[in-house]
Amino acid sequence: MQDKPQVCLGFDICYEWISLQFAVKEVGCLFFAKVGGGTYMQPLDSSSAVKVQVSAVENPEEASFFESYEAAHSMHDLSSLIAQKLGVKALPVRIDSQAKYGALSRGDGAIYLHFPHKGYREKIWDHATGCIVVTEAGGVVTDAAGQPLDFSKGKHLDVGTGIIVTNQKLMPLLLNAVKESLKEKAPSS
Repeated sequence: MQDKPQVCLGFDICYEWISLQFAVKEVGCLFFAKVGGGTYMQPLDSSSAVKVQVSAVENPEEASFFESYEAAHSMHDLSSLIAQKLGVKALPVRIDSQAKYGALSRGDGAIYLHFPHKGYREKIWDHATGCIVVTEAGGVVTDAAGQPLDFSKGKHLDVGTGIIVTNQKLMPLLLNAVKESLKEKAPSS
């Protein structure tokens, strides 16, 4: 028996898709995932669905990262500090919507950093589908402390500092960089 409710199925649609790997506009696509079944991408031009996997990048210097487009949605300065501590050389790719999760699930980037401003409460509908889409593609989605997101507590997530997403190889390094950066950015007492 399951202890608490969890996300078991997710669908995310991107009506128009900008390929982050090839910098070309593509037809939109649908991402779908089921627990234990993997993640698939179905282009909206009616071609066949294909199974997708997160990036296999292991070296942070080779990783690209996503963050919210709007500075009002996430602390870009903190994301920049984390990327610097991690050794990421690429500039951030800024995208709003759950398209970030879809792009990560198909390997267009390796890291997603989301650190909302103080007082903002994350809504489950902003992350539930993306969480299963990335997880079933082989990625890891946690809060900034490395704990899995808990979608069982109503419409809000109890995430104190932020959400981080990457592949399994980069996660330990990312968690370390997040911890160091949060400590550095913490107000002095």
